[in-house]
Amino acid sequence: MSPHTPDPRERRHWESVHICPKCDHVLNLAEIDLKTITTGIVSCLNCDWSGPIEIQMIDGTAPQA
Repeated sequence: MSPHTPDPRERRHWESVHICPKCDHVLNLAEIDLKTITTGIVSCLNCDWSGPIEIQMIDGTAPQA
């Protein structure tokens, strides 16, 4: 199998996250509280940035940088 062909036996694990646009801190959806979900405004725990929540899907099997 070539290095560019994924192994069909390898299962991907996708995570729903918000990534801070200021410092790239990853906040897992499971860590987001009801107030944040209700208002749509999230505060970064790392740099105190606040703004609209943007949920993204990332590959949870890949190592985070």
